[in-house]
Amino acid sequence: MTDFLVRRDDLRVWRTVESDPAPAPAAGEIQLRVERFGLTANNITYGAFGDQLGYWRFFAAPEGWGRIPIWGFGAVTASGVDGIAVGDRFYGYLPMSSTVTMRPHVDAAGFVEQSPARADLAVFYNRYLRALPELGFAPAHDDVNAIMRPLFMTGWLLADQLEEAGWHGAGAVVLASASSKTAFSTAFELAARSERPAVVGLTSPANLEFTRGLGCYDQVLTYDEVSTLPVEDGVVFVDMAGSPAVRQAVHEHAADALLASIAVGATHWESGGLGGGELPGPTPEFFFAPTRGEQRAAELGAGRFQQQVGAAWAAFADRLPQLLEIESGSGADALGGAYDAFLNGNADPRKGHVFTL
Repeated sequence: MTDFLVRRDDLRVWRTVESDPAPAPAAGEIQLRVERFGLTANNITYGAFGDQLGYWRFFAAPEGWGRIPIWGFGAVTASGVDGIAVGDRFYGYLPMSSTVTMRPHVDAAGFVEQSPARADLAVFYNRYLRALPELGFAPAHDDVNAIMRPLFMTGWLLADQLEEAGWHGAGAVVLASASSKTAFSTAFELAARSERPAVVGLTSPANLEFTRGLGCYDQVLTYDEVSTLPVEDGVVFVDMAGSPAVRQAVHEHAADALLASIAVGATHWESGGLGGGELPGPTPEFFFAPTRGEQRAAELGAGRFQQQVGAAWAAFADRLPQLLEIESGSGADALGGAYDAFLNGNADPRKGHVFTL
């Protein structure tokens, strides 16, 4: 069994641990082989907010270390649960490991993980879906699902919330770290909404051409062009970067025209969080996708909610082959190299990374 571990107090320190195979699952448990998973800047956010938002609690690790969660596919290798057979495949929240043991409550769509340690954690992360074509998981799309599906879900939920709020009366929504996959997922969904405000991206000079080429932003600026942001009709700032310097610059430029400030991620993880100096305008608020997802599923009904998200995902997924170059890797060295690239901000936004251990 292989585990990829990171220091909880220093994400730059990682190691892989080889151990004996996990014991056979007990009655009420299943064992999954982690087939493949996506690695994105979103996973760095999980580590950066691991203590604040409970991400370290999903998968146990030695003292001082953590297993950063990822999204991907697992195949059942042993089962002590009626309704789940060896060979069944599921999509959901997994560790960077070769194997994981779970305690499922089976339902029509898959199962809900019900281990005591996860009982008070977000249901959004405890739900596992059967990876069947009729449920939207054609095997040919496994890589795209592993990389982009959870990021798109965050983008859809955020766009849905902003639309419900009447865009806060703003004439523009500005997204920092606009080349990141969560940001452009959000931008695509914003662009698809009727009577929307302008969608503006902020990115680094290195990613400017790529971000403009995505076709989902009405305008793309570099971070040193914040002072040219259009603010005359009001602005909503969506912060995927988590950089206090970027946040400060946007708040100071927009000032009273800033109608909402929403923190989503921390691609600039070393300076991430909502701390910092005094900010003009509204206090930044953290957007937690699971809370919004549970709310909308309750309001719309689970079936209608999944139908709406599924239709939007299908339209977005059709665009992805033109936007992403899929790179597959195997083993700890390949995973560690890509992980370091995301930590250092050197990952190529044109590439989607899929791994196995």
